[in-house]
Amino acid sequence: MSNNILEIKDLKVHYPVRGGFFNTIKDYVKAVDGVSINVPVGTTYGLVGESGSGKTTTGKAVMGLNHVTEGTIMFNGHELTGKGKKVDNHKDIQMIFQDPYSSLNVRKRVFDIITEPLNNYESLTKAERVNRVLELLKIVGLPPSAIYKYPHEFSGGQRQRIGVARAIALRPKLIIADEPVSALDVSVQAQVLNFMQEIQKEMDLTMLFIAHDLGVVRHMCSYLGIMYRGRLVEEGTVDDIFNNPQHLYTKRLVAAIPDIDVDHVEKNLVLRNQLKEEYEQNFADYLDEEGRAFPLQQISDTHRVALPVRS
Repeated sequence: MSNNILEIKDLKVHYPVRGGFFNTIKDYVKAVDGVSINVPVGTTYGLVGESGSGKTTTGKAVMGLNHVTEGTIMFNGHELTGKGKKVDNHKDIQMIFQDPYSSLNVRKRVFDIITEPLNNYESLTKAERVNRVLELLKIVGLPPSAIYKYPHEFSGGQRQRIGVARAIALRPKLIIADEPVSALDVSVQAQVLNFMQEIQKEMDLTMLFIAHDLGVVRHMCSYLGIMYRGRLVEEGTVDDIFNNPQHLYTKRLVAAIPDIDVDHVEKNLVLRNQLKEEYEQNFADYLDEEGRAFPLQQISDTHRVALPVRS
């Protein structure tokens, strides 16, 4: 039996581009174009790429928020796509959104925000719901007094903790975290990431962590997938990606991570300039005629890379 709680195979999410007098389909935007990912139980898989790479579209497809053009998504042994879809797994898959303020209803108190998923899936008395919310607030590090406050009364980091409390209210098996700290100050990001790791261990959660910054996911994830224009260009363990990047796109992302060691600053600046020159000269070799990555090649047990096709 597979140890993967999430298995994505050849996922495609294409959006039609219409035009002309009859509004006919002229082309397709290939937001996700053949992505395959396996996420083992209890791990954090980081999906990284620039804006428009397709990482968020992939996460929303798992949530059922995007129509899947082709491919399959298997969660906990059940298919979530197409005619083979068997059950509604929304209770077991929850999402933490990018902006902790816009994702919370500003007209509702914390109690109502957190109990919203509970009301949809569980029959609880008012006293039981209050107790559950107090328990969740304790888990995410907020005081009991927060229960009847509004989102605007909290800081950005605290609002994201409320979002996490809502996401874990139903005790899900998988959390999709879509850029969960990108809207927060740098000083707050580390606190939120650390507390998310603590909750993951405490609740035995599996996480699909979506980000544009490799530096953010370095200490969060077990595995990383690097996306470019709807396709994976490299996938492997954190050590594979950071210590032995093979794709030119990945190398540039790794080199772009700020280095606080003053002794390394000049050395890294030279490396970045070299990679920039190599990128400008050779990156076209890594792409097909449509400007997309080639199929992934297995270069070790844990490491796959979309290397140039040599004639």
